[in-house]
Amino acid sequence: MKKLFLLLLFLTSSLFADLNWAEDYETGLAQAKKENKKIILMFTLSACQVCKNMKDEVYTQKEVQDYVAKYFVPIELNLDFDDKEGFQVFGTPTFYFLDSNGKQIGDVKVGGSNTMGFMKRLRAVQASK
Repeated sequence: MKKLFLLLLFLTSSLFADLNWAEDYETGLAQAKKENKKIILMFTLSACQVCKNMKDEVYTQKEVQDYVAKYFVPIELNLDFDDKEGFQVFGTPTFYFLDSNGKQIGDVKVGGSNTMGFMKRLRAVQASK
């Protein structure tokens, strides 16, 4: 019975797994510098349904989790609680992709996407210098 419970607990936690978000912008930037990774900076609001869909449907995909863990430090700033850190936010979610020094890579992305679209964006950002 105990083994069954632990298995269920593991499977349930895997279903609702998410990216390993940095605590805040400064922590994420320091981590990116240390690990020489790029940054995904996502601005959200608590009531943002598109943000929730990204978390529930895209970030839970193993392909996304593995790729982000290998190449990126994800930082989520919830505008209900967090400062914009000097970035412009055009709606939620707003995505900035940054190098390990905090310099913007490519264009700002506003709105959600499906797994395939998000992976395409991540690969393009990773391929850029």
